[in-house]
Amino acid sequence: MASIVSIKFNDEEAEVLLRAHAASGTAGVSSHIKQVYFDALKLNVGVLQDIRSDLDRIGGGIERLRESERGQGDPEMLLSILCGLYVMVRKSVGESIRAQADTALDFKAIESYLKGR
Repeated sequence: MASIVSIKFNDEEAEVLLRAHAASGTAGVSSHIKQVYFDALKLNVGVLQDIRSDLDRIGGGIERLRESERGQGDPEMLLSILCGLYVMVRKSVGESIRAQADTALDFKAIESYLKGR
């Protein structure tokens, strides 16, 4: 049996909701709310394991960066670390949030960059 739940949003919340809905490409606002809510409830064990290995790689990069030329650093290494952190965060969020992020950044290009290093 289906249930209807009324939710009241203030103006600021409604504005944020409508922007997020527009970016998601989901057909209706109620579908968008359900998608975000249920995505947040999913336990992403596999993703957490992937993130652990990503953290190890990033940790190694940070250690190499510390050791390089008395802290002058390597811009390529900094970019790799930033890209790696973005990939980890992206893996840890729900599909609707990933869709919003994908409107601003090309995830495939970031992955290709990291694989090429």
